[in-house]
Amino acid sequence: MIPVRPGHQLLVAGLAVLLALSMDSGQVAAAAPQPFPDVLTLEQALDMLDQNYPDVLTAQASINKARAELLSVQATQATRVYAEAELRQSDRHIPSRTDFIDDSRIRLVVNAPLSDFGMTQARSAGVNLSLDAKQLNYQRVRDENRLRVVSAFLDVILSDYAYIVADEDMTLAFLRYDRELEKMERFEDANPVDVAQQEVLYLDKFAIRSEVDSQRRRTRLRLALVLNRPEAYPDQMVEPDLSAYDRPIPDYDEILAKALSNAPEMEIARLNVAASQKRLQAAKMQRPTLGLKFEAVGYSESYPGSRDDLRASAFLSFPIYSRASRNAEIAEAMAELDQRQAEFNSVEYKLRIQVLELVQKLTSNEAEMNAANRELEYREHELDRIRLEYELDYRASIGEGNLNVAKALYRLMKANYERILVWEQLDSLTTMLLAESNNH
Repeated sequence: MIPVRPGHQLLVAGLAVLLALSMDSGQVAAAAPQPFPDVLTLEQALDMLDQNYPDVLTAQASINKARAELLSVQATQATRVYAEAELRQSDRHIPSRTDFIDDSRIRLVVNAPLSDFGMTQARSAGVNLSLDAKQLNYQRVRDENRLRVVSAFLDVILSDYAYIVADEDMTLAFLRYDRELEKMERFEDANPVDVAQQEVLYLDKFAIRSEVDSQRRRTRLRLALVLNRPEAYPDQMVEPDLSAYDRPIPDYDEILAKALSNAPEMEIARLNVAASQKRLQAAKMQRPTLGLKFEAVGYSESYPGSRDDLRASAFLSFPIYSRASRNAEIAEAMAELDQRQAEFNSVEYKLRIQVLELVQKLTSNEAEMNAANRELEYREHELDRIRLEYELDYRASIGEGNLNVAKALYRLMKANYERILVWEQLDSLTTMLLAESNNH
């Protein structure tokens, strides 16, 4: 940030006091403890990020759903123990008995699948890849929330600078109106129409300042909502350190290569494609199931040599005919893979454009900052000259000088904050995120 010259420091200090007092007077005391410190820094705001933010909870819910799906797939190869009770009446054709007899039974079964020769493994691999994608998306959503906090925080400070400009503009309009009014009332040297014109201009500037003041409050409320603290909103903010963003403009091809390799959106799309490939592989597989089965049976009547109370067997189950359902499953998996591949191509296409636009913004921002820097220096020299020169309309002249300095300062700060947001976006696209496996 460009250092403020000594003469201008008094202006900024006075206006800062005005801003603090006006915000304090407009705040409604809340019964609950204030969730924000008296003076909020960007680092403190980022530390206050709430994991109960709605889109974070949605991303977490998708992780839980994927975990449940993985458990469901793995459960198909789990040992099952179950009991069966069967009420039966049967005709045994015993010579001495011609009526139906009670032939009920109860059975305890232990079914232990040993292997389906890779089919469950392929399905589990697909679900695991999908789970990785959702965990990475959770990290991406949190990173997006971080960018929202930075943007909302900077909007608050920028709105304060905009208020300074609007207040100086209104003050200058009032001085001009007051001068014309005095000339008309004391010296009869002004036309009433000219006085009315200056009054209208002053009232217009007053209305603009009121709207800008409302905007200051809206930006604070937006920051509170982004931090999921709608009960109260912050008052005073500390301007962030800009030194971390004083970097050379990157080469487009180099930073694009990093983005294509590290951007969370690209990695999520890759994982989704790989998961769909595993699902298609599993759908095309037709494998037998090898397992063990143990049974213990109790009968209402027993006949020597014809009942097995205990039974143990090894079985090999092979599907003979399931063409319709199998073909449908394969078609569904192929359609999903085509969709995921198209999404991957779309993400790559949009990423190339986004990176190009961000690099171009840095180029134009550099030119804007040079111009804003030079304008601020010029306006401060101009204000110093006005202070040293005696003019008949001194109040209006110094008021115009203050307004020009405020406008130049606003322009410079806007350019500074635009650069911060561009670099934050580029950093999020070029930094590899690691999926957390312990989300709760």
